Amino acid sequence: MKSTTILKTGLTLFIAAGVFFTACKKDNNAGSSSANTDSTAANLSSSSATSDNAYDDVFQIAVDAGSDNSISRIIAQASTGSVETNGVHGVTVNGNGSGSCAAYTVSPADSTTFPKTITVDFGAGCTSNDGVTRIGKITYVFSGRLRVPGTTVSATFTGYSKNGYGLQGTYSITNNSTQNGLAYSTSVTNGKVIFPDASWYTFAGHKSVVQTAGQSTPFNFADDVYGVTGARTVASSDNKTIYDSVTTTLVKANSCHWISQGVVSFTYNNVHGTFNFGDGTCDSLATVNVGLLSETVNLR
Repeated sequence: MKSTTILKTGLTLFIAAGVFFTACKKDNNAGSSSANTDSTAANLSSSSATSDNAYDDVFQIAVDAGSDNSISRIIAQASTGSVETNGVHGVTVNGNGSGSCAAYTVSPADSTTFPKTITVDFGAGCTSNDGVTRIGKITYVFSGRLRVPGTTVSATFTGYSKNGYGLQGTYSITNNSTQNGLAYSTSVTNGKVIFPDASWYTFAGHKSVVQTAGQSTPFNFADDVYGVTGARTVASSDNKTIYDSVTTTLVKANSCHWISQGVVSFTYNNVHGTFNFGDGTCDSLATVNVGLLSETVNLR
């Protein structure tokens, strides 16, 4: 269904915006305090993007587990005793998706009663078909069917990590779709990401994805266009904080592999940086500006 497609498509948009943070690492090492500050800002930006990516993965798992077909399949297989409890050989909800080797439980165990709690248990280590290793549990509470406007979803974590990045806090999803198009928003509260080297970052953020074109052709995905906005605050374990936000709405068309327009801005210690995706032309080029640095970046 198109409602599920927008959820999966929109998920990648803000992740793609995060590519610029890695690009910022091209900063020079002139040795001045200004250059050092710029470098710190760039490194924090990269960590911010990594953290955001880890939380966005939780959204994809919600899409995989929370569709009507998935819920029905989980219940049916549980009734026959086919759901394992070790998180390794559990129900295959989506053979190509993030939860393909996790164990699932649903309560209430029917397809009509809401709120509904779905626990996705990756056990001591579960590598899915997309090559990602997840550990621990995510517990989702769905207020209603995921595709229905107004539905909210909250996710909490028990010993959970993705590829060695541990997550804490609450991740929330709201379906804001209307007759004018598909839309959703997400937020992270009391977030914390523990990196593989034991450093950690607190995380708070929100974003929204809104369909801006293609509403009149619900069975044609090629003409769909989405706008993405959002902001986040990330603070490191050594008390450095960076703020990033979309200051000009990001534009992502299904017909183009790249975000073609929009600006993301960030601030650290009075250093301001921007990443400009261009004027709407479909190409892989963007411009990064941080401190004294300004250069064209190829996102390929």
